[in-house]
This record gives sequence, C-alpha cells and structure tokens, in this order.
Amino acid sequence: MNLLLVAYFYPPCRDTGAHRPATMAKWLRRLGHRVTVLTTSAYGAAEDAAEEGVVRAADLQRLRARLHGHDRVDALFDADTYPGRPHPLSRVIVPEPLIAAWAPFARRRALQLNRRERFDCVITSSPPESVHAIGRALSRRGVAWLVDLRDAWTFEPLRPPFGTAAQRRLDESLERRWLTSADAVVCVSRPAADDLRARLGIEPRLVPNGWDPELATPTGGEVAARILDPDRTSLVYTGRFGSYGRDPAPLLRALVELARADPEAASHLELVLAGPLTEDEAALMRTDVSPARIVIAGSLPRSEALALQRSADALLLVASPRRTQLLNFKLFEYLAAGKPILALAAGTEAGRVVAELGGEAVAADDVPAIVRALRKASAGELRVPDREGGAAYSYPAPAEGMAEAVKAAVANARGRPTTEAFGTP
Repeated sequence: MNLLLVAYFYPPCRDTGAHRPATMAKWLRRLGHRVTVLTTSAYGAAEDAAEEGVVRAADLQRLRARLHGHDRVDALFDADTYPGRPHPLSRVIVPEPLIAAWAPFARRRALQLNRRERFDCVITSSPPESVHAIGRALSRRGVAWLVDLRDAWTFEPLRPPFGTAAQRRLDESLERRWLTSADAVVCVSRPAADDLRARLGIEPRLVPNGWDPELATPTGGEVAARILDPDRTSLVYTGRFGSYGRDPAPLLRALVELARADPEAASHLELVLAGPLTEDEAALMRTDVSPARIVIAGSLPRSEALALQRSADALLLVASPRRTQLLNFKLFEYLAAGKPILALAAGTEAGRVVAELGGEAVAADDVPAIVRALRKASAGELRVPDREGGAAYSYPAPAEGMAEAVKAAVANARGRPTTEAFGTP
C-alpha cells in the first residue's frame, strides 16, 4: 500500500517521540509498503539516505529559533539541562500550539502530496494532537485514516491543564470528534486503549513500541569505562525524568535510608545518571548518599548512552503510578541490553511488562520497597528479563501489528462518504 505517515517528532530530532515513527516507517517499508513521511522542518533535515521519502513542512517554531540566533529547534537531549516548564501558549491554544504553528502548513503539503500520490492510508502519530487535523483533512477526501496514539489525549495527559471550562470542553470535543471519525485507532498501552473503549466506544488495536534490532552497534565503551566504577554495582539511568510525572525524590530518600540502615550494601552501589536534569533535579542529586555514590554523566550521544547501558550491572526505569499508560521507550532499549532491570514503575504498563518478563518492579513512591530493591541490586540479585518473552517488543513485530491495523482502516473506509470540499475541522 501507499502510506503517508504524519509525525511531528522525527529524526534528526533526538527526543523520544521520534523513535516510533522513524522505526515504524523503516519496517513498514521492509514489509513492502511505500511510506512517505510528513514532518516538521523545525529540527532541520537528516544528512543521509534516511531523508529519502521525508517531506518537511514549514513551522513557525523555526522562525522563533531564528529570532534567538539559531537555524533550528534543539531537542531536549542536546543539553545537560532543560527547563521542565511547558510553553505558555500550551495553556491557551487548544489542543496545543502546533495547531497554529505547524498544522496549517502540514495540512497543505499533505493535500498536495495526496493529489500527486493518492495514498491508500494516512497514519497520524501523536502527540502532538494537532497531527490529527491532517488525517481528518485527507479522510474527507477518501483516504483511509489510522490514528496512532503514542500517548493518550485527555486520559492522563502530558499537557498542562487548561484554565477554563470552555477550553476543556473544546479539547474533549476535538478528541471525541476526531478519534471517532478515524477508520481505526492504535494505542501503545492497554490503559489508554481501555479508556477509549469505555469512554468513547472506540475499539482500539494494541501496537506497543519496540526496539529496532538493526540499530548500529553501540560505540563509546571507553566512555562507560571512564564513568563506571568497577568496584561497585552500577545502576544506570539514561534519559530525563521530567514531563511524565517521574519524580526521583523517593529514590533519593531510599538511597539515604539504605546508607543509614545498611552502609555495607550502600558502599557497593552507585547510581549513574546519563541525561539532562532540571535545576531542581540537579540540586536533588547533590544529596549526600555516602557510602553510596551518585554519578552525573550528563547528556551523551545516543551510541554512547547505549554503550553505557550495556556496560551497566543493572538498569533503572522510573514511571509514576499516576501515569498508568506509561510504557517508556527506554524499556525496550533496556530489554535489548540484556541487563537486569529495576523498574520503579509498579502500577504502570511499563512495570507490568518488566514484572511479566521477570524483572524487579516496585512502586516509584514506595521508599521501603525501593530500599529493599536497592539492597538486591547491590548484592547482584536482580534478574535479567526473559529475552524470548520480550520478542513482542522487538521489530518487526510492532510493524506487522501496524500493517494489520492499516488493512483494517482501509477496509473500514470503503463505502464511507467523502467530500472534496473543505469543511470545518
């Protein structure tokens, strides 16, 4: 089939949201489909063959970057610190600011492409939610439309709450109108799918994230050797804490408690953090946890971060119980590393997967349980998750699931009335 994949986050953007669209496009092509990617120009363009089949629409965010002396928007992982604060316009514009900054340009390009290509199906991958305006426009012209929800919309939202009832009603109305208009809906996690089923009467398909086994072999082993202490058990966390409700404070309290109650176990343990921190997080990491230690490695190139994961004694995952749908992309990197996983994630989809595969999962806010888990980590008693069970979270399986969802969308779209006239969104 001839597919259009609309995704705002896409390489060279290094934010987590870029991984699923990029990998999905690659493996859908491997399955024999023609895939055109429509994304933003805000992050610039790739400089290799990966740019083939990618169309970049104008974005007012790039204009804002130029006003500050830059030619593109930087990803959150391009610095050792990040503000952790939403853009002020995110509290004003419904559903989010890119509906004005990027979606109009992307919609125009999508319609131009469809006149030339005549797509069988458009896949719109959110967040941001404004991507679905493009899917709706093409749907009105007879193209099958598949919504891919990497994160739910109004269920456990990442976005800051709107201040007025009118904004909230409009947001909920857009979600209902757009998602129920799609020919098929895909969710990454079960809680998000269950919410849509109960609240909107939608029957979503479950297509989880996954790891690309063909990623380049990690490089930077010398960096790992410089960062990690061979005489300690290294518990490594890569990425950032913010935006998903993740709070490292209970972990730090548990480290302090372990140091007080069992200094021998603490003396064999180091917590290594590789990723950007907010100012508050950086201050928290200066907590005295001796005889344990905390290592701030800063933001690393992706290949070095992967190498660090593979050199660790154990890997740390954090997910807030307030975000039950959270299935961190980081988890799939960790599963590929083949190391024991300590998931402070009980009560979330990520915690469920880790527990089912044999890893250690405790609640992110349960300090006594975290202390016990840290003691097990220090003693080398954490287990490596089951590789065979993790095959469902490795490509090509997710792409095969997406291809089946596309077929369902195309079948559902047959006989649906269409209009070539532009109506209200």
